[in-house]
Amino acid sequence: MASIQENLNITGKSEMDVYSAALETIPMAGLEIWKTREVARLVLGQGFIDDGPLRYNIAVGMVDASTAISAESKNLTKEKFMPLINKQKISFDKSLA
Repeated sequence: MASIQENLNITGKSEMDVYSAALETIPMAGLEIWKTREVARLVLGQGFIDDGPLRYNIAVGMVDASTAISAESKNLTKEKFMPLINKQKISFDKSLA
């Protein structure tokens, strides 16, 4: 199982703004939310990449709204993961505008 993490620095928004955006944007990235942890500002998603299952998590820092997006899948490579991350970033930009 391969895993990859991307860290985003989102400025000018509270951690709750970013957490709310994560709730909106995971479905925009073509994945489904299967669990949330509001107290920890954590959104757990799942979906498929190249017909293989993918676990996808967004964790929002409670101090500075720094955001970590991580994914793991048997079929995961950086080349396959980056389009999903880029789609997530675009969705975040739209949601937080």
